[in-house]
Formats: sequence, structure tokens, C-alpha cells
Amino acid sequence: MNASVLSIRILSLLERMPASKQDVHLLRTTIRRLEVQLANPPAKLAKSLRNLRKKAGKVRDIDVHLTLLKRPLSPPASADHDTISAAQEKLREILKARHDRHLGSLQDAVTDARPHMEAKLPILAERAALRVPNARSAHRQTSQARQRFLHLSRRVPKDAAQLHQLRIQTKKLRYSLEPLEAFEESVELVAKFKQVQDAIGSWHDWATLAELAQRKLPSSDAEPLCAVLQARAAREYAKAHHAVQSVRSWMGGGNPVASVAVASEPQKLIRKAG
Repeated sequence: MNASVLSIRILSLLERMPASKQDVHLLRTTIRRLEVQLANPPAKLAKSLRNLRKKAGKVRDIDVHLTLLKRPLSPPASADHDTISAAQEKLREILKARHDRHLGSLQDAVTDARPHMEAKLPILAERAALRVPNARSAHRQTSQARQRFLHLSRRVPKDAAQLHQLRIQTKKLRYSLEPLEAFEESVELVAKFKQVQDAIGSWHDWATLAELAQRKLPSSDAEPLCAVLQARAAREYAKAHHAVQSVRSWMGGGNPVASVAVASEPQKLIRKAG
């Protein structure tokens, strides 16, 4: 998964956009991986990559939210199941309409960016792929990633935007080590970073869905659904906190500073990156 392979994958995905939701998600994650490996690409190319990643991320988030809303949600004992189901279906209709708009925006961005990326990306990626690490540099890079994670995770924030940023930074650390697949200590650390990334990612999906329901379904009929989503987000937050704690303990860094439980009222979720 060096830069050259990643660039080929991106160009192939751009050729068939719009495509399946799996391809949209793959475009987003492949761009993130390539951004990490290129480090400092030219400004115009960096802007195109970032724009495509963010637009693909918006489509991906809606796809995930629609999937979460497919299954029946367990209501509190006092809640009316029919009321929750009706609000759930209303939210799905809103998301489907948003999906079409964001998918169209992604396709427009692909059309604009594709010629420049086809001309510039292969050359830059090939140069980056030539930087083959040796055992010493791989050990140093892995140690630095470990220390960086310990620093970032010394406190697990309750604030939604900050917790999401911890996930993004952990993801970047993971992607920076993926080219070191020949080195066992790097592969092991990549797996640990993925545990944290997935746990926080699950929390983020439920938390953003809860926030969306609060904004788009303001009537009293939506309150039971919002309560269910907020409760699920709180449970996922606890799992994310445990995942961070588990990886820190594995690293010998001790437990992170305890955070206050997630507030019962929905927080404003700011998505700064895809």
C-alpha cells in the first residue's frame, strides 16, 4: 500500500464515480492514506484531495446513518414503539434527500479535479514510493507514533469535536505505519490504533445521528427517538474510552485521565475532517 499503489487506486475510483457506497468510502480512506504518505503535496493537489475526501466523507456518513436506521431501535419501557418508528422513518427520508445532494456535489468535484490529478498524482506518488524504510528508521517511526498516541490520549475528552480529532490523529498515525508492513512491531501497533479508531468511529456515527435527529425532528413526537439515540451514543462513548484505556495499558502508558460522562443533552458535533 505504498503511495504509487494508492494513487492508482484513487484514479481508478475517480473513473467510476458515482459508484457504490463501498467505493465512496474507499475513495475517502485511500485519499487519507495518500495524504499521509505524500506529507506536503503541492497546494493545488492538496486542495483537490482534501475537497474530494470531505465530500466523500459526507456521503459516507449518510450511508452509515441510513444503515443504522434500518434496524429497529429498542425504545425505553415507557416509550411508544410506533412513535419511534415513525420518527425513524422521517429521519431516513431526510437523509435520503441529503444523500442525493451530497452525491451530486461529490460527482461535480470529481469532474473538476480528475484531469489535474491524472496529470500530477502518479509522478508525485512514484517519488514518495521510492522512500523505502530500513529497520532502524522503521523502529524510530514506530516509537515516535507510540509516544505521539500516548501524548494525544492522556485525556479522553467528553467534547465531541475533540474526541473526533483524537480519532483523526490516531488514524493518521495508523496510516503512517501501514507502509512498514515488513516490520512486526509496526504491524502490531497498526492493529492497536485500528481498535481505537473503530471504537471512536462507532461513537461518532451514533452521536452525529443523535445530533441530526435533534436538529431535524424538533417536535415532541421525536423526543423518544432522540432519547434512544443519545443513550446509544453514551454507551459507544464508554466503549471508546475503554478502547483508549486498553491500548494505553498495553503500551505501558497507564490509564488516561478520567473524563466526565457524556452529557445527556446533545452536543454540537463539528466535523472538521473526513
